Amino acid sequence: MNRYFYTFGSDPGFPYQNGWVEVRAASREEADRKFRARFPDRPGHEGIMNYAFCYNEQRWAEMDPEHTWTGWKLHEIIE
Repeated sequence: MNRYFYTFGSDPGFPYQNGWVEVRAASREEADRKFRARFPDRPGHEGIMNYAFCYNEQRWAEMDPEHTWTGWKLHEIIE
């Protein structure tokens, strides 16, 4: 199982602000499906997922946001 990290900025249209959601899935495609099932596209923006950026585990570890993004936090885990 891989971990994918979907981040949110300060836009109040995002499900959360200033943080991320972790999705555990076998592939990015599966992670996207799980994310969309929990957080559908915004009305009027169908086809555009409702997050700012997505990172795989390797890139996430390189950035180390849990220790460097002050005030940001994990909001939920989707399995």
